Amino acid sequence: MHRNYLSNTVLSSLMLFTVPILWSLGEARLDVYVSMFTLEYFVVKALFNPRRITRDYLALALFTVFTFIVSYRVIQVLAP
Repeated sequence: MHRNYLSNTVLSSLMLFTVPILWSLGEARLDVYVSMFTLEYFVVKALFNPRRITRDYLALALFTVFTFIVSYRVIQVLAP
């Protein structure tokens, strides 16, 4: 199977399983879902290295959102 198709299949499978697992654990915060999707995206990208025609703007957007989420959580812990 071509690596682009394989990476898309694995990523969609991971995201498909992430939602029910987090839901069954009682998680309702959107930032947790976005963080998990971001981590899954970068893991799949690192493992399969799919070919992109243009710059990976999705990775840039996900990384920016992930950075804001993590820094917000760190600020909450350090300065209650």
